[in-house]
Amino acid sequence: MPTTLEVPARQGRAGLVRRGQALRVINTLGHQVVDFWGFGADDTTLYLSMSHTRVRAGHVNPRAGDTLLDSRREPMILFESDDSPGVHDSLLAACDPNRYRQFGIASFHDSCANNMERALAALDRKSAICPQPLNLWMNIPFTAEGQWQFREPVSKPGAAVVMRALVDCVMVMSACPQDQSSVPVNAGKPVAVHYQLLD
Repeated sequence: MPTTLEVPARQGRAGLVRRGQALRVINTLGHQVVDFWGFGADDTTLYLSMSHTRVRAGHVNPRAGDTLLDSRREPMILFESDDSPGVHDSLLAACDPNRYRQFGIASFHDSCANNMERALAALDRKSAICPQPLNLWMNIPFTAEGQWQFREPVSKPGAAVVMRALVDCVMVMSACPQDQSSVPVNAGKPVAVHYQLLD
């Protein structure tokens, strides 16, 4: 049995995933969004690119079976499986300190951008930018007029996705700390999620 590790509520974690290995990300309680990134194992200027992936996939959000591309349009990660309803987001930027200042929060507030930086630093790595993440389980439906809406996740407790590395890479996860009532993407209650490294 693979070891199950925790991404604590409002925090981030990263792991080196070798080519052929996979990361299983588990939405333990079902209502938590996870911002997900991939970076080159030895070159963080190479990163998982949602914009390039959308062009290749032909649809807005990745689905099980899709190949996710890096910033040079090369295959990086296989979105191998998904036992949730498949509602994710690939358009919205990670929350960051500026986002919370715009909410009127003057003091420090955890953010996915900060979580990404700290998670990479724990592996002695850093990135000059915070790329667009794949927002796992983030429910952002569109109206007929093209306006998006913030909704609670529709996944169930224990829902999981499997991301298989097609090259050596660092996979980063942030248990999104968004807790503002106007943006109920975590049902207003950020919680921990879990993950496993699979062969």
